[in-house]
Formats: sequence, C-alpha cells, structure tokens
Amino acid sequence: MPNRTSAQSDTPTPRLVQNFAAATQEDANRFRRGELANAEAFLDLIENHLSAANEASALALLVLHFERSDRLCTVLHEDYADESQTLIKQIILQTLREKDAFVFVSQIECWILLPQLSSEALALLAVNRLLNDLLTPKKFPGRTVFLNPSMGLACAKQPQHSAMSLLRAAESAQRNAQTGKLKFVLAESSESARTTPEDLSKALEQVLDANSLEILYQPKVNVASKTVVSFEALIRWPQEHPQFIATQVVIDIAEQSGLIELLTMRVFNKVLCEMADWRRAGLDTLVWVNLSAKLLNIDALPSMLKRAIDVWDIPAEKIGFELTESALIHDIEHTTNLLFGLKELGFHLSIDDFGTGYSSLAYLRRFPIDELKIDRLFIHSLMTSAQDQQIVQSIIDLAHNFKLQVVAEGVEEADTMGLLQKMGCDQIQGYFFAKPISGEFVHAVVKQIADDTNS
Repeated sequence: MPNRTSAQSDTPTPRLVQNFAAATQEDANRFRRGELANAEAFLDLIENHLSAANEASALALLVLHFERSDRLCTVLHEDYADESQTLIKQIILQTLREKDAFVFVSQIECWILLPQLSSEALALLAVNRLLNDLLTPKKFPGRTVFLNPSMGLACAKQPQHSAMSLLRAAESAQRNAQTGKLKFVLAESSESARTTPEDLSKALEQVLDANSLEILYQPKVNVASKTVVSFEALIRWPQEHPQFIATQVVIDIAEQSGLIELLTMRVFNKVLCEMADWRRAGLDTLVWVNLSAKLLNIDALPSMLKRAIDVWDIPAEKIGFELTESALIHDIEHTTNLLFGLKELGFHLSIDDFGTGYSSLAYLRRFPIDELKIDRLFIHSLMTSAQDQQIVQSIIDLAHNFKLQVVAEGVEEADTMGLLQKMGCDQIQGYFFAKPISGEFVHAVVKQIADDTNS
C-alpha cells in the first residue's frame, strides 16, 4: 500500500491518482457517489469549496481509516476487496447529504468532504452517524468483517485555508485517533492546537465531575399490544459543552482512561433519580442500562449497583443491564459468576447486538439471560434480504427455545414492524415508535403510543 501522508510534508502523497487537470461538474457528481478514485481531482474539489468558506458556510474534511479484520483476504482476492468496499460505500452514501462527496484513496482509507455547513456541529453529527454504522460488524456470506474505523476531522471557515493544509490537519487528527486507540479526533482550527486523547480524557473527567452527561430514553414496545414495556437509557455529551464528543467516543475514552466505573455510576444514579420521580408520578417502568465490558472485571460490581438502588429505593427487578456478546466471552468463568450475582439480586440481563459474530448456543445455556437484542445490521435490510430474514427468524426461534424475550433494534418502517410481528418477535425498538427522549417526556411518549394504538 502507498505510504501515508507525512505530517511535515507540504503535499499529500497521491494515492490511486489518474491524470486530471481540474474537477469538472461531472467529476463532482461522481465524487458524491464515491465513484471516482482520484485524489488530485478531489483536492481540486476541496479548493473550489474552500474559496466560498465563511462563518455561515463552513467546510469539513474527514479522513476515515480502517483496520479491517479481513485485510489479508482483501489483499489476496481482488473480488473480495471490491465486494467489501461496495458495502462500505453504501454505508457512507446512506449517511451523507446530497451535496457531500467522498473518495477512496486506498482499500482502507477514504476522504469525505462536507461543504456548506452552518456550523461545525453538523460535521460532528455526521461523524457520530458514521461511527454508529461503521462500528457495527458487517455480514458477508460465510464471514463477519470488523472495520475498526478511526477518523480525523478538520473544519475551515476561512478561504485562506488550502486543501493541502486541511488534509494535513485531518490526517494528523486521524493518526492521533489511531495512535491513541480512539475512534475519532477533531483537529482544531489552528493547526498547532490539536485535540489529543489526553484532551478528550480531561474533558470527560470535567463533565463527569460536573455530573452533566445527558441521559435520553428510547422505549421498547411490545409487538402484540403496541404498548411500552421498558426504556433503554442512552448517554449523550452535554449540548452546552463547547466541544462535541460522539457517544461511542465517550465510551472509548472512559474505558481507556480508567473512567468507565465513574461514568457508569454517574449515569446509573441519574437514571435511578429520574425513575424515582416517575414512580412518584405514577409511572413504574423497567429501564435498561448498558454495561461496559471493562466493568465485568470488577468483582464488587453487584454490590455497587445494589447500594445505588437501595439509596433511591428502586427495586432491582425494575432495572435491566445490556451487555454486548463480545463483553461476555473474554473470561467465561468470571463473567458467569458475576452475571449470576446480578441475577440473584433481581436484575434483568440482556445480550445486546446479538448475531454479530460471537454467538454460541453454549453461552445461551450457561448465562442467566432474559433477553436477546437482534442487531440493527440485520433489521435495516430485513425487507430486501432473504438471508437476513432467515437469520432474524433463526434468532427469534433460538431465543424462544431458550425461553428468552427477543427485541429487534433499529426498526424504522411499518413494513419492517409488520414482518417482525409475523416472525414472532416480542419487542421492537427504533424510530418507528420514538426517537430517544429526555426523562421529562417519558410519560407523554407512553401515553402517545398507547393512544395511537387505541385510535
């Protein structure tokens, strides 16, 4: 593979470059579809947009790099590599706006141009959406691919920036993310001031000290009755903070900087506080909280969680914990003992993102699990992919054989909802019923969904 751009170099190393003088309109349209692998032409396109950049119309450049789990296969088999890249292109196209553009400069690196932004926050939202989609393992016939993305983002509000300097800033930020084992780093507008992993860790520590992480709640709805049966608590970076950090990046930082225990207990106590308010107002519902894999190494975790629910007088049976499959398989004996400790206290347990590569009948038999959540990867293409339909049906049947509830996440369309109901899925979660909402609107959403069902 060609060398990466040096941070000290004045120009990027051309990768997959063809002869090209300037970016024509047709080339710009091709870049919007990710069709033209031409680095020099893409830089020309950046220059064109930079000439119009200002405070009200900013420009962002994202360098996206993959450390793919199937890299050797993509090197040895050209068809294999093309098939994988086609899927990645589809993911990027689904995330970007019509006016955005991107180019693959190698099999494992992509540049993404986000022009005409009213604020940098829009670029950060695009990064967050991309991260959520790219972090999901990708299913191919006979294999599962983990992309392991790292991203660097540079923004410009002034015409005096050049495409070269913007690219250098974005690539440097991407290397900082990769070196620091993060998913994303934002380059500051001044090239001498970059956001580093240490900066992100300090920002998170300050937010945790101020207890200002925001909590949103997304309902889980019973498919048969169309009623809300529980909520999942989701963390969000505080909106008033001058720096934006995507949710997945927050979790990565917390795990790598030793703050995950503090973050979890801050979130858990906030959830319990709101649940206490809801109970006093007449709403007694189950709430699910995500547990990091790092927490499963803490022997005292069950007693820590028990002390918290005692303080807020919340019954353990009103709390559920979601754990990813990957979190469960590192130390089977220790994990099994810890899960039984949580179960004995009365907590509910769920395996999140089920079906993304770690599934094992032995785990389902061994762990005291109440619920399986089918990964949204299979739900998004459920109406168009016979293979995904077979996978989803198999997971539903498997879960029911083990007397487990099944939740499908990422449900957005009525047709998908109807098909899942025919398949026997127990609950769904997704934008079809409600986006994540703040705690003050939980009562209203429960009532609205009930009213819509009865109307």
